[in-house]
Amino acid sequence: MVKKKTEKFIFKDSVVLVSPTGQRAQNLKEFLNILEGSPDRVIFHHLYQSHLKYGLTLKDYPNDFANWAAEALEDIALAEKLASFDPYDFPYVSQAKEVMVSILEEHLWDLPTVPWVRPGFEFYFSYSATIVLDTSNEASTIGQFAKALSHIPDSSLYYHFYEARKRHKTKQGDDFSVWIESNFNLPDLVEEIRNIDFYFFSLAEVREKLLTLMGKL
Repeated sequence: MVKKKTEKFIFKDSVVLVSPTGQRAQNLKEFLNILEGSPDRVIFHHLYQSHLKYGLTLKDYPNDFANWAAEALEDIALAEKLASFDPYDFPYVSQAKEVMVSILEEHLWDLPTVPWVRPGFEFYFSYSATIVLDTSNEASTIGQFAKALSHIPDSSLYYHFYEARKRHKTKQGDDFSVWIESNFNLPDLVEEIRNIDFYFFSLAEVREKLLTLMGKL
């Protein structure tokens, strides 16, 4: 039997170009109305790409919407609700948007008045485009992979470990575990990587957890 040749893992990098939509919300009702009419690319930017914007340390909540609720509306209960679900559980951005709309509608229904923000704390809606770049990093072994993983930029880690799941339309579709599963007989490592609760960790924490798992081999 001919042994399957190991495929190289080629690390990519990415640059996210952010563009404003020109829409802003000064109160929670406006926020809900704009959100309902926003295309998926707006929801994706604010709900999924926050990890990349916040860098090494996540803010109090893992997405822009929840952080705005806490900081601008000073509504911690709403912030907790908007941060309580993992949008990667849904194959499509539109499904995560439906969950958010339901949360906001129910929350507004229970409020005696519509809450407004102070001037300067409005929510500005944006969308983004991702440009994928080549890097000089590649790996054919787990050791080479771990060494590259230790120094690739956060934007590369985000591209392969977060955004890949939306490209593949499955929560199990991060590029790292898919590559290891396809090229090595390491089912326990694959399972442990896929069990990382990545949405609620910063990129620095995710990198550390991945390197710890590699170090066990």
